[in-house]
Amino acid sequence: MTTRDYFQGKRIAVIGLGPHGEMVADVRFLIKANSLVSVYDLRSEARLKNHIVFLRSVGLANYVCSSIPPDDLLDMDLIILSPEYPRDSSFLKGAREKGIQIEYPETLFFRLAPPVTVVGIMGACGKATVASILTPLLEVACEASGTENLFHLDPESGDGILSSLKKIKSGDIVLIRIVESMMQELHEMRISPHVAVFTTVPPKGSYSANPFEILTYQTYNNFIVASDEVIDAIHTFKFQPKAKMLRTKPSIIPASWTFSMGEKGPWNHDRENAALALQAARLFKVPDEIAETYIEKWKPLKGRLELVKKLKNIEFYNDTASVLPDSTIVAIRTLATNRNLVLILGGALTGCDYSELYGLLPLYVHAVILIPGSGTMRERKILNTIDTALIYSAPSVEEAVRMARDYARVGDKILFSPGFSAGGFDASRAERGERFVRAVRGL
Repeated sequence: MTTRDYFQGKRIAVIGLGPHGEMVADVRFLIKANSLVSVYDLRSEARLKNHIVFLRSVGLANYVCSSIPPDDLLDMDLIILSPEYPRDSSFLKGAREKGIQIEYPETLFFRLAPPVTVVGIMGACGKATVASILTPLLEVACEASGTENLFHLDPESGDGILSSLKKIKSGDIVLIRIVESMMQELHEMRISPHVAVFTTVPPKGSYSANPFEILTYQTYNNFIVASDEVIDAIHTFKFQPKAKMLRTKPSIIPASWTFSMGEKGPWNHDRENAALALQAARLFKVPDEIAETYIEKWKPLKGRLELVKKLKNIEFYNDTASVLPDSTIVAIRTLATNRNLVLILGGALTGCDYSELYGLLPLYVHAVILIPGSGTMRERKILNTIDTALIYSAPSVEEAVRMARDYARVGDKILFSPGFSAGGFDASRAERGERFVRAVRGL
């Protein structure tokens, strides 16, 4: 059965178009495959206007904004969720009880794709950076083979995930950045990456005490690429994977290789991430001399310890990609010396444990500016007990920037590393980062 045959005539509900319309490409693909697609999104039609206008131009007949009527979903053959909507959402209760198939784009992709080689990048932070370094290296490997193609599945890109199904063939390579919730989804599908690349130890999910369960279905011909810290953590969970474990460290990147990091760098964690990418590329027979060329051309990603501006000997850094305490910890340890840091923190609930982060604040941070969000509200009481750092609250990102400037001392660094999910006042990490950058440049 072809992909087109699978989707043809199916009544499909797509829940959520993504913070920046990341699901639009897949909706277009489904429409072109002759599915009967209905789009639902909790945002207003005014906010989704551009996406809706485009989708109507390619054949979308039905859409509902500002609400998701549960009864509508009972008539569907398939429900596809945007990543920001959890499976246990209340509007899905009836559909679950009726046994209607509910998928994310990634899970549906793997149900329908032919046998492929899966390279999965996992960890609390650094996934996008490793993917950005590794992608051109795997493209080199595919070009050299002449028979394989590379497909990069990124839920935050606008390229679509399901749309790759029309081109993919058996034996191709799929590079996927696997967030914590998707690790559980793939585990339940009995899918483990053939090459599992860990940037850090993944946060424990509420579903399991073992964050490495996704490795369960690896075989002896598979690989785990990770630092000593991660591989040691695997052993502490008394979990013995079948795959070969390859330890990496920054020193596998020769000292003669240089990074194009602009004014500030390279940070040591960039070298660690490059080491992970290099080790994974070697499994696909990419020569080191070719890898060197691409790694030296690599540019750091926006919103990841990005130096925005230096004003009166105070540096402003945008680390909006931080949605977990682990990544904020990395950012603090990278930037701070002698408590020279003003930290802008806060956002929506994550369900994470923040005790390690709070333990670091007195050592590295002399002022914390909290921005609004459900996570901030929940943690505020604990934060207010930290008497060795000044804790302030700001009503917006813009005001937080102004307050941080006022409390900063000469030689300080102001770090916007939220450590919480975006939500409420911002639809996405990118949007809150853009607000921070605009506010800093407006000083």
